[in-house]
Amino acid sequence: MMDKLAEFNDNNGFKVTLTTDKIYISAIGAEETFALRSVSGVGLYDNIQKYNQELEAQKTEGDRKKLLSVLGVGFGGLLVAAGLTGSGVDIGITGAAVLVLFSVMYYFFAKSDSSPPVLDSYFTLMLSGGDRRFPFNKSGNNAKQIAEFINKVEDTLTAYHKG
Repeated sequence: MMDKLAEFNDNNGFKVTLTTDKIYISAIGAEETFALRSVSGVGLYDNIQKYNQELEAQKTEGDRKKLLSVLGVGFGGLLVAAGLTGSGVDIGITGAAVLVLFSVMYYFFAKSDSSPPVLDSYFTLMLSGGDRRFPFNKSGNNAKQIAEFINKVEDTLTAYHKG
């Protein structure tokens, strides 16, 4: 029977358990066990660069859509004004249709808040043969739990490698 010292579960398919002599990792599609004697360290890695790039791309796309809508509203307004000044009823009706269409588009683009990109986080094991990274969902709710788990693993590794 294993003597469980600590455990972390992100509730999205990643679970890691620390015992007195092993680390058990259950990730989507994989179950792995590592002896503590083979682990030289643990850590967390957040891919902030990818997150910032996706955030900037999302902002740029939203700005482009809003600009297109504003230009359409302006163009439709000009056509309506031309129709009202007597240049042509057909132009005014077309302008009103364009104005309504782009006003609706602007409303939805301005209101649409697509969900922000997700920060990719990884639980990392440093091994003699290289590092192993396991993706997990680090949300605001469990960030403290994973930090506490990492501290427990580091304490256990220190005690294990001294003994």
